[in-house]
Amino acid sequence: MSLAILVLAVSELGLNRLEAVSDKRSVSVEAQLSVGRLRRVLLSMESIKRGYLLTGRADYLQPYEEQEEVFKNTLVDVVNLKGQDEGRRVKLARLVALSHRKHAEMTELFRLYRAGQVEAAMALMLADGGQLKMQINEIVDEVLRVEAIYQDETTDLRKSVVMYSRLGIWILVLLCIVGAFMLMRLGREQERERHVHLLQLLAERDRLDEEVSRQTAETIELAQHMEKVREDERARLARELHDELGGLLTSAKLDAARMRKRIVDETGMLQELLAHLVQVLDSGIAVKRQIIEDLRPSSLSNLGLQRTLEIQCAEFSQRAEVAMICAIDDVKLPPDRALAVYRLVQEALTNVANHARASQIRVTLKQQGDQAEVAVEDDGEGFDKLKSNSGGGHGLQGMRFRIRACGGDVQIHSSPGQGTMIKALLPL
Repeated sequence: MSLAILVLAVSELGLNRLEAVSDKRSVSVEAQLSVGRLRRVLLSMESIKRGYLLTGRADYLQPYEEQEEVFKNTLVDVVNLKGQDEGRRVKLARLVALSHRKHAEMTELFRLYRAGQVEAAMALMLADGGQLKMQINEIVDEVLRVEAIYQDETTDLRKSVVMYSRLGIWILVLLCIVGAFMLMRLGREQERERHVHLLQLLAERDRLDEEVSRQTAETIELAQHMEKVREDERARLARELHDELGGLLTSAKLDAARMRKRIVDETGMLQELLAHLVQVLDSGIAVKRQIIEDLRPSSLSNLGLQRTLEIQCAEFSQRAEVAMICAIDDVKLPPDRALAVYRLVQEALTNVANHARASQIRVTLKQQGDQAEVAVEDDGEGFDKLKSNSGGGHGLQGMRFRIRACGGDVQIHSSPGQGTMIKALLPL
């Protein structure tokens, strides 16, 4: 940037000096032309004057008047010549004064001749013996000589100004080239450093990607392990409830039935109490059976995923008094993935019952290519995913972990007042 400014400054300085020299040269040339033209006009007027005096012919008057007009214009040009040279101004002022005298002399000579005073006119013409004309020629010659010398000097000055300007510009251009070369070299160095830094960043990114992949794999493995542990624990609890609590409740029911047969109750109150006890035990057995099914649905292994989901939806519709639309195909899935689909539908229906206030729920299961697609959609209140803990609470996060542990993915679409749709895709 600085070198460019220097180039412009040197170039501008050289141009200014050339303009100054050119102005002075123009003034000098104009001075030479003007004084030369003035002398030629005076010489023409002098010749016309002599011809007129010798012949007396009137046809000399028109050329004289024409030359006289040129003389006046040329004299104005000489008077208006510019320049700061004091010697030039003095010479030109002297030349103007002598020219005026010469013009006045010729004008007076013409007047005397026209008035018939021929002898007086001839005497006036011979009076100065040509001294005035000689003085004018000397001044003109001096001006031409001085201006010619000055013109030669300005020519040499102009050449030197051009030479030094070109030399300065060449030096600055060379400096610019050297600067550009250094900048290019610096740019290459910076590019190499940037490339090395980029390679380091890429290596660090790859390392972080590997670390994230490792951590993700460990997280998925841990989630799978925790899910297996939880399902195993649910199966154990279901077995214990079925074996222990189920046996106790069944035994108590049988004991109550035997007691009803052996007790004689004339009032019927004891029989009524025993009947109520049997009803309570039946309710307990039903609750036990429902808890066992929730912990470990036996229908998955006995009836298959399609029938299990239909039973689940029917029971939920009756329990929650919500209209259900089921479009469940018979999709064959491994046991772990069938259980994941069952749990997803179970958690989604629980969320609808707790939060959605829906009037209709649609549950679908179908095969899409080499994937199984399960979706639960409601027309409830919906929610803003951006304001609900990045798209859901622990239930939704549990869905994601469970499905991703099976190699699938969960998509949640919801907005306030527009309902919610939870859709999962699992590989077959």
